[in-house]
Amino acid sequence: MAEKPHHLGHRERLKLRFLEGGAQAVADYELLELLLMQSIPRKDVKPLAKELLNKYKSIAKVLSAPKAELKSFSGVGDSVITHLKVIEAVAINSKREAIINKEKLNDKLAILDFLYSKMADLKHEEFHVLYFDSKNNLLKDDSLFRGTVNTSAVYPREVMKEALSLGATAILIAHNHPSGDPSPSVQDDNLTTDIQMIAHAMGISLHDHIIVGDGLHYSYRDQGKLI
Repeated sequence: MAEKPHHLGHRERLKLRFLEGGAQAVADYELLELLLMQSIPRKDVKPLAKELLNKYKSIAKVLSAPKAELKSFSGVGDSVITHLKVIEAVAINSKREAIINKEKLNDKLAILDFLYSKMADLKHEEFHVLYFDSKNNLLKDDSLFRGTVNTSAVYPREVMKEALSLGATAILIAHNHPSGDPSPSVQDDNLTTDIQMIAHAMGISLHDHIIVGDGLHYSYRDQGKLI
């Protein structure tokens, strides 16, 4: 009988080690191997896992990498990309559910974790709004805009329109800086002021404006810039 490829035995040993010891029993590249095994069943995926980690430095950044970039790696096709993007979506949804299960707006760590998972690795700027009811339960999280955030009246108008539609009494706005530096710009300050003034006039509280960078964030609330 033909001898089985050596990587098949490696796969079984790796799966067993993971099942018995959990994530702490395997290296990051081995966790990525386990993911890649699901969509590349008949090939040694260790070299690919190491190559991806060498490029993106973390599994989270591999999952959020642009599809066109991922396709440039030998062995990465549509099935691999679909699998990675499904895992990314599941991770983001689980963080969203963590906010809902915590139920309270003041659970800032859960909110920050959720915002980082959605925006920290984006190559473009996105503007998000979280809407809360009078008991600080999350009603909805919404990605409203892509592109540079500015003081255009469309931002406050669209935010308040959705808040009224949901019956929200508080909102938290957030956007990312693809440069990695979360320091606010003049446009960010002006937008925050505009939304806060309009929200206040409508009886809606602006809980915070958070800018997400690369491993860092800026909170207008923490900096004492909100009334």
